[in-house]
Amino acid sequence: MSKRAAMVTDEPGGPFKALPPGLHHHLRPFLTDITEEVVRAIRTEIPEYARPADDTYMQAVRRGVDHALQGFLERMAKPDTDWEPVQETYRRIGRGEAEEGRSLDSFQSALRLGARVTWRRVNALVDAELLPRNVLGAFGEALFLHLDEMAAATTAGYTEARLHAAGELQQRRTRLIDLLTADPPASAEAIAELAHSARWPVPRTLAVVAVDHGPPTEGGPFAPHPGTGPTEPPANGDSHAGPPATPPPRGGLLAPPPETGPFTPPPGRRAQAASSGADPVAGSGRPGPPEETGPLVPPSGGRSLTALSGGDAIVPPSVRGPIVPPEFLARFDVRPAVLIVPDPEGPGRARAVAGALQGRRAAMGPTVALQDGARSLRWAGEALELTRRGVLPDSELVRCQDHLATLLLLRDDALVDAMAERRLRPLDQVRPPQRERLAETLLSWLNCGHNASEVAVRLAVHPQTVRYRMRQLDELFGGQLHDPTAQFEMQLALRALQLRNGVSR
Repeated sequence: MSKRAAMVTDEPGGPFKALPPGLHHHLRPFLTDITEEVVRAIRTEIPEYARPADDTYMQAVRRGVDHALQGFLERMAKPDTDWEPVQETYRRIGRGEAEEGRSLDSFQSALRLGARVTWRRVNALVDAELLPRNVLGAFGEALFLHLDEMAAATTAGYTEARLHAAGELQQRRTRLIDLLTADPPASAEAIAELAHSARWPVPRTLAVVAVDHGPPTEGGPFAPHPGTGPTEPPANGDSHAGPPATPPPRGGLLAPPPETGPFTPPPGRRAQAASSGADPVAGSGRPGPPEETGPLVPPSGGRSLTALSGGDAIVPPSVRGPIVPPEFLARFDVRPAVLIVPDPEGPGRARAVAGALQGRRAAMGPTVALQDGARSLRWAGEALELTRRGVLPDSELVRCQDHLATLLLLRDDALVDAMAERRLRPLDQVRPPQRERLAETLLSWLNCGHNASEVAVRLAVHPQTVRYRMRQLDELFGGQLHDPTAQFEMQLALRALQLRNGVSR
C-alpha cells in the first residue's frame, strides 16, 4: 500500500477518491469484529434496540449494521459507483420506520454510534500499525460523509412516508365527514370502522358547524338597518289622555327603511296617501280601495331557502382554513365549510370552537346522535343563511338551539307566503300606510292575549287607538278574527313576515 498522504478533493467521489488504493482490502478482515462491536454498542446504549430476547429483531439490526459497513467498503473500492441504489435502500428504511410509527431519533442515534465505534476501531488499527496513519484524515471524512448521506436518505424516506400517511389520513377524515352527514344515515358499524382508520375517537354525540369563509363585515350588507315607525295621537285627540310609554326601537311591523319599502307609497302617491287619511285617528274617513299590494300578498314563485349540504361548492385550493383541534373534523375546501364537533356539550368545547372559527361567521346545528349528523348540518346551513340575510344576529357563532322558533317559521319562504295569502289577504283592502299599522296591531293583539291596554303600551299608542284599529280589523276579517285556528295561523304568518321583511330591505 502506498504511504503517500491522502489528499481530500471536491471531485465526484469526494474523499473516497482520496483514499489509498486497496485500503478496503486491508479493512475487510476486521469487518466482522467491527460489526459485532457496533451491534453490542447499539443494544447497550439505545433502549429502542435493547431486545435481547427477540432474536429476529436482533438479526435485523445485525444485518442493517453489516449492510452499512459493506456499503462503505464498496464505495472505498469504487468511488465512482452509483450511490442511488444504496440511497434508495435507506429511503426504504426511513419509510419503514414511519410506517411502524417510530420516530427517527433512535435510528439516527444508531448511525452516529456506529460511526463512532468504527472510527475508534480504525484508530486502534492505526495504533497497532496495521494501517498507515496518513489514511486517517481521508478515512474520517469519507466515514462521516457516508453517515450524513445515509441519514439524509433515511430522513427523506421517512418524511415522504409521513406526508403520504397524513394525506391518506386526511382523505379518510374527509370521507368520515361525508359518512357522518349522510342522508340516509350510514350504519354505526361503518362509521366506527372508518373512524378507527381515520384515528378519530367515536363520540357519543356531535354537532355540525357551517362556517362562512370570510369573517363578518361590520357595517356591511348584513348589518341591521334602524327603522322608525309611524306614531299616532290618541283617538280622542288628547295627547295626555293615556299613560306615557316608551316605544322600543323599531319600525312598523314588516316596515322597511323610510321611503324605500313595500308599505311606502311610490313617488307621486305620497301626498295622495297622506291626504286620504289612511287612519281615522288622523281625522279622515274610511280608506279607499287598495292601490298596490305589499308583502302580505305572496309573490308568484315563492322563494325557498337553499339546502346546504356542505359539499355543494368547492373552494379554490388557495383558500386555507384555520388550524382546528385534532378531535374535530373539518373541511374548508367546500362552501360553506364544515366543522364536526364531538360531544359539543363537553367542558371547554365552546372555547375550542371559538378558537377554531377565528372570527368567521358560523352557525352550529343541534347536538345529535352519531347517525343524525345530516340533520345537524341541515339546521346549521339554514341558520347560516338566515344570518347572512340578517334575520339572525350576525355574531361569530349562532347556535340553532337558541333560535328554534325562527328556524321553524322561516324554513320555507313559499310556505310563509302561502299562509299569508290565505290568512292576511283582507289587509290588501287598505292602503299601505294603514296596512302596516293594522298588521302590527293585529300581531300585538294576538301576542298579548287580546288585551288592548297591553297592546297600547307595547305600541306606545292610546288604548282607544288600539280599540279603533281592532274594530277595523273585525270588519276586514269577520269571523276569522275569532276563530282560534285562524288566529294561530295569522300569528305565525305575521311573525314570519316580520322576521323576513325586517332584513329584506
